[in-house]
Amino acid sequence: MKKSMFLALIAVIVIASQAFGQFRDNVNMSIFTGAYMAQENANNRGYWYGVYGEYMPIKTKKGLNLGFSVVADQVAFKSNTTISSYNGSSTEFGAGLAAGKYSEYLTQKYSSYIGVNLMVKNTKDTGVGKSIQKDGKIGTYTATQEDLMFSAELNINLLKTFGIREQLFPRSQVEIGYSKPFKSEKVSFWNNAPIKESMIWNKAAFSAKFKQSICQIGQMNTLIEPKLMVGYVNYVGDNSKWISVGPEISLKKRGWDDFFSCYAFIKKQVGNYEPNMNSTQFVLGINFQPFNIK
Repeated sequence: MKKSMFLALIAVIVIASQAFGQFRDNVNMSIFTGAYMAQENANNRGYWYGVYGEYMPIKTKKGLNLGFSVVADQVAFKSNTTISSYNGSSTEFGAGLAAGKYSEYLTQKYSSYIGVNLMVKNTKDTGVGKSIQKDGKIGTYTATQEDLMFSAELNINLLKTFGIREQLFPRSQVEIGYSKPFKSEKVSFWNNAPIKESMIWNKAAFSAKFKQSICQIGQMNTLIEPKLMVGYVNYVGDNSKWISVGPEISLKKRGWDDFFSCYAFIKKQVGNYEPNMNSTQFVLGINFQPFNIK
């Protein structure tokens, strides 16, 4: 009897080690896309797509993985009213350092993964606006702004590995982001005439997001995790504050991070602000991480 119990314990330890032994590979890539639309004016809408990659070949004695990160993305948006319209786009490229650490036995019930990246990004925004003037003529505004940005992101994951009903609330995740420009240039024109003092838009922002996996569905290697997400972001340029809430559905291999996720949430401006038709938005997005398919 004792021998059987010992063998069973060894089997549980081996299975757990295989299931939660790494969580992420040294090479990771995320392909993402999404779109938004304002509630009160469907002409206010936009979309984005891009790719983020990590390569962390260095591993310290304490289990810390170190390496590099890169990102490239494209954003496009437009807004229209009865007397004006604006079409804009933004292109971003960035590179920097990345680090990650997986702790298999954080506690008796939980393991953890903490990731961080520090990047320098180059962003270039272009936009064209048209508006009807008092004399009935159409005026055209064009602008280009280029920024060098510093950004930092922290990703904290708490993973349930043992305990009663371990498939219930299996993962809690916190994502914190901060960005700030350290060099900005802008040129703008009104009806092809240069505007001497173009006001530079401050792109600094702070964001925080919490995701809670509700349950883990599946008995084989591929699992489904429905999640609830709550987020907050503050844009320094206009000091606007936003909260967001909504569901997410993800697919994952046992013991690894998600390889596919789709989400839908409502984003609402809060605090003291002038009423506007863009203050409530519907957001949809997907994320694919092929290196997590194991």
